[in-house]
Amino acid sequence: MLKTVKRTISFIVLGAFFLGLSNWGASATVVPPKVARLKLVQSLGSSQLSPKSIVASSTGRVIAQNMIYTHGVSVFTADGQEVTRIGDTVPRKMLALKGKGRVQGAPVEAAFSSNGRFAYVSNYYMTGVGFNNKGFDKCSGSVEYDKSYLYKVDMTTNTVVAGVQVGSVPKYVAVTPNNKYALVSNWCSYSISVIDLATFTPVTEIEVGRYPRGLVSTKDSSRVYFTVMGAGQIGYIDMATLKPTFWKSAASTPRHLVLSPDDKILYVSHNLSSIVTSHNAANGKVLRRVATGTEPRTMEIAPDGSALWVVNYASNTLTVVNTSTMLVQQSIATPPKPIGVTYEPTLKRVWVACYGGQIRVYQVRTPKPV
Repeated sequence: MLKTVKRTISFIVLGAFFLGLSNWGASATVVPPKVARLKLVQSLGSSQLSPKSIVASSTGRVIAQNMIYTHGVSVFTADGQEVTRIGDTVPRKMLALKGKGRVQGAPVEAAFSSNGRFAYVSNYYMTGVGFNNKGFDKCSGSVEYDKSYLYKVDMTTNTVVAGVQVGSVPKYVAVTPNNKYALVSNWCSYSISVIDLATFTPVTEIEVGRYPRGLVSTKDSSRVYFTVMGAGQIGYIDMATLKPTFWKSAASTPRHLVLSPDDKILYVSHNLSSIVTSHNAANGKVLRRVATGTEPRTMEIAPDGSALWVVNYASNTLTVVNTSTMLVQQSIATPPKPIGVTYEPTLKRVWVACYGGQIRVYQVRTPKPV
């Protein structure tokens, strides 16, 4: 009887040991690494603020573009103090337009040079003598709308110092890290403008299809990826040849995109499909997808690539996505219509622009070790 009990106990112990071994590898792989959570630290807003986008430089400046509603570019310090407001009205001669007087823009998106010295700001449309056929979001490539302009802003003086013509209803702006080119997606011209930054003159305008939107450059400036919302395509421009390559989008209305720090993974938000997808950046192959909220718009990626910060326009949320699992780790309620998001590196904060006139600032909190 005693031998039988000992034998039974031995089998139980051995079974538990081998079961533990079989589960050890699985448990080690299924525990996802933690990513930083966000905590609200500031709320900014005024009657003169209507931010369509928000962008941070590497040097502690944050700019919000106020579109056609309150105009101008609002400039903030990293700790949330408004420094100044850059007007969008410029002399006609600055844009090589005939006649005297001034014209007004409508800042919609922006990008900084890598050193933060200059900001490049797209204008939704221009107002003034000679501008008679403004484009809007609902437009047709067969209709000739007014061309618009990209402004060059000197961030040391906070003034517009130059302008260059691009397409109709320019949207997103990307600057290659080597500061050689700025690229602008022209919503109503169905094209992407390439601007030489040394001379601030047009190089070419690349036809890509109906409603181009997002742009992002690789770290080595060799490729600039783009989205074409109306055509359901994503792709890239080879910056050596300025030739585009197209891939079919994983879902409808691809809008914004960001790259992982090593440039190997491309992340795409899909506005009406309400998902974010990850792709092999070399060939466009879909890797994973996640539902973040209703109508995800702009995204930002953490410097270490561990998290995506996604604003969801119709569900009024900011979502933190763990990139290693492509699962939602945190969802934060925001004021109505969050549309822009950026990472400010000097204080390690995430800024969210909401169309109704609000900006929310969140501290990135380092996760505790597992």
